[in-house]
Amino acid sequence: MLVRLTEVDVYDEAEIGTGPWEESEGHYAQLSDPWPDPELLQKMPFDYLIHDPKYEDASLICSHQQGIKSEDRGTRRPEDPPVRRQTARMRLSKYAAHNTYHHCEQCQHYMGSHPRYQPYESGLHAFAFSYSTLGEEVQLHFIIPKSKEHHFVFSQPGGQLESMRLPLVTDTSQECIKSPTFTPTTGRHEHGLFNLYHAMDGASHLHVLVIKEYEMAIYKKYWPNHIMLVLPSVFNSAGVGAAHFLIKELSYHNLHLERSRQEELGVRPQDVWPFIVISDDSCVMWNVVDVDHSGERGREFSWSERNVSLKSILQHIEAAPDITHYALLGMRKWASRTSGADVREPFSRCHVHNFVILNVDLTQSVQYNQNRFTCDDVDFNLRVHSAGLLLCRFNRFSVMKKQIAVGGQRGFHITSKVSDSSAAVVPAQYICAPDSKHTFLAAPAQLLLEKFLQHHSHRFFPLSLKNHGHPVLSVDCYLNLGPQISVCYVSSRPHSLNVSCSDLRFSGLLLYLCDSFVGAGFLKQFHFLTGNHVLSPVLSEDRTSPPRPYLPMDKLRLRERSKPLGLDLGPLPSTCAPRQPVCPLFWGSGRYFHLVFLFPPNPLHQSPGLPLEAPPF
Repeated sequence: MLVRLTEVDVYDEAEIGTGPWEESEGHYAQLSDPWPDPELLQKMPFDYLIHDPKYEDASLICSHQQGIKSEDRGTRRPEDPPVRRQTARMRLSKYAAHNTYHHCEQCQHYMGSHPRYQPYESGLHAFAFSYSTLGEEVQLHFIIPKSKEHHFVFSQPGGQLESMRLPLVTDTSQECIKSPTFTPTTGRHEHGLFNLYHAMDGASHLHVLVIKEYEMAIYKKYWPNHIMLVLPSVFNSAGVGAAHFLIKELSYHNLHLERSRQEELGVRPQDVWPFIVISDDSCVMWNVVDVDHSGERGREFSWSERNVSLKSILQHIEAAPDITHYALLGMRKWASRTSGADVREPFSRCHVHNFVILNVDLTQSVQYNQNRFTCDDVDFNLRVHSAGLLLCRFNRFSVMKKQIAVGGQRGFHITSKVSDSSAAVVPAQYICAPDSKHTFLAAPAQLLLEKFLQHHSHRFFPLSLKNHGHPVLSVDCYLNLGPQISVCYVSSRPHSLNVSCSDLRFSGLLLYLCDSFVGAGFLKQFHFLTGNHVLSPVLSEDRTSPPRPYLPMDKLRLRERSKPLGLDLGPLPSTCAPRQPVCPLFWGSGRYFHLVFLFPPNPLHQSPGLPLEAPPF
């Protein structure tokens, strides 16, 4: 039993999407720099490829700077069973994060045995802010132990929660961490790694668990001395995208409040610390690579990796000059097969995952997608980059992620609502005709949509299957269409940074929750193969109401088909408008999703290699 408490299984997977196709001009030349230079990083092209191995089955993101051979991806078929991820048994270091099963004298007070306060003594405080896209005021609740109240500002008299204290950019104390850490979690009240006392090496820090309302009691029972942010009940069935969305919007609202409060004390608004940490609940240990440059011009070097405290890593990053120029910072995921080439360059301009440091001030106009269950971090990374903001990965820092068999994404099971039905529901059964008597599924509709497209998007985009030279054009949103289909992400917002698409011929068009800037003028700049398909998932309030497309159908001259790609979906439902194509329906809890298939563009209005023709608005 003692061995089980001191050893854990961590994911041990080599990075994907690395190889000889990487561009030589995409390197960070100053190999000995301890911190990144914003000017040098700005000159580097953004690496669109996803390197985190947990996205092995995700759609490849193409750009004009990077090419991937078709045999490099998409070898697994959608019907193949998932491959067991590789792990390695590691002994916990003295700087590890722990779950509820860890007990020691050093961190007793951290877990709830503070000499000045009774265990379980905490208060429930409401915190409200307005956000236009949600249509109403959002009210969140904080559970704040008495021993942690010094991190917050309360009104006098009354004791109403006003804000969460933020330090200054100029603070240099070595005994505290400036960035508040938020950890979204579900189903892991016992196994989540929320004890950061040893990881922080005893330093003062603010750590907030982000939980769902129905799990509030159980998390409070296991972690009585932890600050908790309780999401509204409407998000009980939501995915991680909703948690990330609310964390970011709450943090920006709090930054505004703190700037106003501290400005009255003579502090300039730009001097208030704008960063937060968003961490997965399975991050267990952190490492640093020590590089010894030798030889002519530093071309030869030796390196070694050692375990360090999270405190030392965060304080190093927080001390970076010009840190407020960065929108998003992160680090590698640890792997035993890391090579010298992976750590030779100290910094990369690429995707970051698992443990990120977010500038809520610079990213004010960029939001997480609150509807997402999967790949929401990839989608957000692309939004941040297209907004012209800097992402930076510290290649010589790495995080180990523990394998946890319960909770998290595994907690979402797609099953039938029929109690006596024990048969597994496969992705092909996630859709049906809107007026059918298909059995309801006990799963959110958005999750059904994402899972269905991951396994069966090849039925919508047949020209895209293993055709990486002709990707699907995805506007304003990254959705995983499976490893056999590549996508090219573009933002429709004015002045966005997009890849050059002048020499690309797209095999399909995906329009999902796109911005209002998508119109005739925007789409005319892209070129498509003859016979390409357009897919536009849209929302409907209930099963009888016709769907409301985010892109009106009359914006594109498209020919309709009643049975898209041979899917037998029954007759056109009477509730749909006369020109409304057949819409497969995702039967889930909450809202329903209609998939509007627009197949294909009328040949009379399209020539090979020419852009879609659209009438003026």
